[in-house]
Amino acid sequence: MTNLAPSQEQQGIAAASATFLAEQLPLTRVRELAAVPGGDAVDDATWRRCADLGWLALSLSEDAGGLGLGLAEEVMLFQQLGRRLAPGPFRSSVLGARVAARGGDAALATAIGEGRRRVGMRLGELVIDARPGDLLLELDETGGRLHDVETTERVEGVDPGTRFAKATTGAPVVRCDDVLLVARARVLLAAELLGITEAVRDMSADYARTRVQFGKAIGAFQAVKHRCADMAVAAYVTRAQLFQAALLVEAGTAQADFHAASAYLLAVQGAKRSTADNIQNHGGIGYTWEHDAHLYLKRALLLEHLLETSRATHRAVLAPARHEF
Repeated sequence: MTNLAPSQEQQGIAAASATFLAEQLPLTRVRELAAVPGGDAVDDATWRRCADLGWLALSLSEDAGGLGLGLAEEVMLFQQLGRRLAPGPFRSSVLGARVAARGGDAALATAIGEGRRRVGMRLGELVIDARPGDLLLELDETGGRLHDVETTERVEGVDPGTRFAKATTGAPVVRCDDVLLVARARVLLAAELLGITEAVRDMSADYARTRVQFGKAIGAFQAVKHRCADMAVAAYVTRAQLFQAALLVEAGTAQADFHAASAYLLAVQGAKRSTADNIQNHGGIGYTWEHDAHLYLKRALLLEHLLETSRATHRAVLAPARHEF
C-alpha cells in the first residue's frame, strides 16, 4: 500500500519554510514590494537567502549543487509558498534548474540553484518575473527550453505579487527533452493552489468564529458554515490527489501525466471557488483593497492560466476514459 503521509523530514521542510516566509515575506512585505514602481517582486537579498536554504535546488542532484531530494519535498515547499503568496520566480527557477541539469549544463543549473541566475516564465505574449539578464523558461509537451532575456517592458497584471512584461529573448541557451516536465510543473502549481485553498479556509473559519452578527457568530449561519465546509473538502480532495501525483511523476509511471493533470484541475477548481467564497464570507470588508482576500483570488487566477495548457490538461485527464470505449 502506498503511504501518502508526509515523512518527518518533509514535515520539517514545510515547518521551516513556513517560519521563514512568515518572518521574511509576510503579506505586508509583499504589498510593500508591489508598491515600488519598477521594483522586483522580491529583493536580491531575500532571494539569495531562499537559495541558501536550498529551496531552488531541492530535487537537483548533488553533482549539480542540489540536495538530491524529490518532488514530494518540493510539494511541501510550494504548498507553503502558496499559503503565503510568496512573490518571486520560485516555480520557474526550480523548473529551469531542472531543464539546465537535464540539458547537460550543470554549471547553469548550479547558478540557478544558488540564486545567482533567476528564471522567469513565458505566459503567452508576456513574461512573468523576468528582468534583462535573467533566463526565460518555455515549456511544451516535449520538454523545456531556457532563453536569455534581452529587454523587458513592464505591463500591468492581475496579481500584485507578480511582475508582468513584454520581452525580447535570444536563442535557446539550453533545452531538454522530458515528456514529464509539464506534469512536474502541474504538480508544483497544484501545490501552490492547495496552499491558497488552505489559507483562505483558515481565514474564513477564523472570521466565522469571531465575527458576530445578530447576536451570534456568523459561523452559526448555514450559508457561511457550508462555504467553510466546502473549502475544507476542496483542500482534502486536492491534497490526496496531489500527493499521489507527486509520487507517480517522480517514479515516471505511465499514469503520471493523468494524475498530475487531475491534481492540477482539482486544485484550480478548489482554489478559485474557495477564494471567491472567502471574499463572500467576509462581507463588505472582503471586497476592499486593504483586506488580503482579493490577493488570494488573483494569485489563483494567475496559476490557472500560467501553463497555457488547459486543453492539454483536460486531454490528459480524459484520455484514459476514451481508451475504455
